[in-house]
Amino acid sequence: MYIVIGGDRKEYGPKASVEVRDWIAEGRLNAQSQIKEQGDDEWKVLGSLQEFAADFAGSNPAIPQTGVTPPPQIHQHPMVGNPATAQAMVNGPATFMMVLAIITLILLPIGVILNLVRDPDPNLPDWIKNLQGTAGIINHILTFVANILILIGAIKMKKCQSYGLAMTASILCTLFNCGCCCLGLGAGIWSIVVLSKPEVKAAFR
Repeated sequence: MYIVIGGDRKEYGPKASVEVRDWIAEGRLNAQSQIKEQGDDEWKVLGSLQEFAADFAGSNPAIPQTGVTPPPQIHQHPMVGNPATAQAMVNGPATFMMVLAIITLILLPIGVILNLVRDPDPNLPDWIKNLQGTAGIINHILTFVANILILIGAIKMKKCQSYGLAMTASILCTLFNCGCCCLGLGAGIWSIVVLSKPEVKAAFR
């Protein structure tokens, strides 16, 4: 008759050898489980007893007992290399877009004021003057909203968060910030190229 320690670290028994074998077969005990004969004070590992050696033939003694939760396995995405490297790759274009967006948001009110105080060409018909004024206001509103999104997307991009928003910000940068020496166009294309790399996509996941 035997006393055994189960996977829950509680003592069970006395148990006959046939019951011990049943527990081995059920995975409730393994070769590293503690066992002792009834009346004996010395604990031994189950796999060291000759009587049960055949029960572990060809088995893995490291299989955890039932009731003991094995440590979680971390499965790395196959395309992930060094996350710090991916973050360093997005840092440049993200910072570039942030700077352009901030400059645009600062200069935008100045452009609105100039658009309001500027005298239109007197030779143009009134309907064209009105159209130009309306188009200018709409353009400034769209530019303002786009650059807010660019700024937020660039901040998220630096943190490797919100891949969709980061890509949207990159596209908007090419469309709305390409007036000054095509800096926005260059920043947006640079950002799109970096975001398209598999290791960068994996870092966002």
